[in-house]
Amino acid sequence: MKIVYASTSEQEKKINSLVEYFYSTILPKYFSDKDINQFIQMNLLNVSGSNELSGTLKEAYQIISSLETICFLIESKSLREDKYQEMFDKNVHILNHLGLSFPFSYEQFLSEKNVSMEMGSIHVKAANQWLV
Repeated sequence: MKIVYASTSEQEKKINSLVEYFYSTILPKYFSDKDINQFIQMNLLNVSGSNELSGTLKEAYQIISSLETICFLIESKSLREDKYQEMFDKNVHILNHLGLSFPFSYEQFLSEKNVSMEMGSIHVKAANQWLV
């Protein structure tokens, strides 16, 4: 007999919030709205909600830590160093192994293009709630 602990709803909320952060903050700096819409249609990182997280407690923690690590590496602009590229690849492998499709390579995040930021992206969260 083996006892397995299921992921909690708080973990699922954290994962969904990290995925939302990735789509609204990180991807618009490197991809156009058209590209991001295609990523959503391809269900990358399971953003459509059709594949709810049904893993174990351990898997949920691995997903959270991998997503946080990838976000940090991209935002800190440390992917130019080999050791951080290996860390990025390791975390991408963990996500893909656990069933979250993450087809991006570190090369895609080496230089910001700000394509969506310049043109006004629909994916970027507003800075405030007031319409001016």
